[in-house]
Amino acid sequence: MLVAVILGNRLNDDGSMSQILLGRLQMALRINCAFSPDKIILSGGVANEKAGTSEAQVMYDYLVQNEIDENKLILEENSLSTKQNAQFSVPIAVAQGATEIMVCSSNYHISRKILNPIKLFEKELAKYPNIKLSAFCQD
Repeated sequence: MLVAVILGNRLNDDGSMSQILLGRLQMALRINCAFSPDKIILSGGVANEKAGTSEAQVMYDYLVQNEIDENKLILEENSLSTKQNAQFSVPIAVAQGATEIMVCSSNYHISRKILNPIKLFEKELAKYPNIKLSAFCQD
């Protein structure tokens, strides 16, 4: 079972998406068509309290408006950092029966040295050696 994890990005003060987050959601639409993940975890809490909503909820609303089946989407609304994205998303994916987790983010985010999402997800997945980790990134 393939579970994609779309990493959030801080919302603007008015609750609207940043261009980075919009790009990640457009990528999520392409991933849905190309790979047909069984589930898509939308990972991001309320990092900007002025926004008044979670990144995951804004991502959910956008993807449902763009015809992604709402039953495929899972909101992870507690994470406030990339480290927490991994800590909170991996157990959700495991509970869903994941055999592969595809981490989806921006090129700059996936390739950074500090708080690298792939390394953070690898660390969390060390407890689950039978789950494959892959990444999909694009700017």
